[in-house]
Amino acid sequence: MRSILLIVAAAIVAVAAGIGAFYVYCAYRNSHAAGAPAAEPLPAGLELRDLDGHPRRFEEWRGKLLLVNFWATWCTPCMHEIPELVKLQSQYSAKGLQVVGAAVDDPDAVRGAVGPLGINYPVLTDSPDAMIGLMEKLGNGPGALPFSVLVSPDGHVLERQLGEFKPAELTALVESHLPPAR
Repeated sequence: MRSILLIVAAAIVAVAAGIGAFYVYCAYRNSHAAGAPAAEPLPAGLELRDLDGHPRRFEEWRGKLLLVNFWATWCTPCMHEIPELVKLQSQYSAKGLQVVGAAVDDPDAVRGAVGPLGINYPVLTDSPDAMIGLMEKLGNGPGALPFSVLVSPDGHVLERQLGEFKPAELTALVESHLPPAR
């Protein structure tokens, strides 16, 4: 009987924690909703490593509309979102978009996923602590995935999205912020 009471108590605690996490997520998402301007500059000196271990600085994409997408191979919503990011990179790269995948994952797992997913944009990574710290710097307090940050060509954070983009929502967001044709 005592073990049944412990199981019931543990289930109640788990449900309460899940509900609490859901409310925190909803409050965060509403406070950082797509369309809410966030004009702060991207922190200076951001650097991650590509899958060959070479350092890549975010400044290298200055002048482009930059979409940084934090993801992991074990994250189902991330896996749903990647084909849309691949399409966007193909469709809008000539118009000034650069997608960058920031993998919060084991580099070997990421290397094994890049080809099968058809990823056509740079994929960067670092230690788990560094990646979580970077997400926090960019406004992802909960550390949830996927998490995307849209950065203007002059290096200012335009939008943040915690959670998976719907395809039409992602396309509309990019189209609304692309630099004018030259």
